[in-house]
Amino acid sequence: MTAQNNIPRTSQRMRRLKEARVIFNGKKSVLSCLLRDASETGFRIKIGEPYRVPDIFEIEVYGQPIRTARKVWIGTDELGAAFT
Repeated sequence: MTAQNNIPRTSQRMRRLKEARVIFNGKKSVLSCLLRDASETGFRIKIGEPYRVPDIFEIEVYGQPIRTARKVWIGTDELGAAFT
């Protein structure tokens, strides 16, 4: 994984503060998180244990359809991902 400052953006991210859930392991594992910002192509979430999130996972932002995403970078308590 690379640091977030080194990742070029293909679309502008808009600041968001919404509750969300990371879903993986055949929907058997769910981690609560906070959506910090998002664009048409990706997002950044604040999450307590970003290292537990696999490379490919689903994200559910309350009030929106579940989408599949690919992890792009991780930090101490957050990660960035691209929608697949």
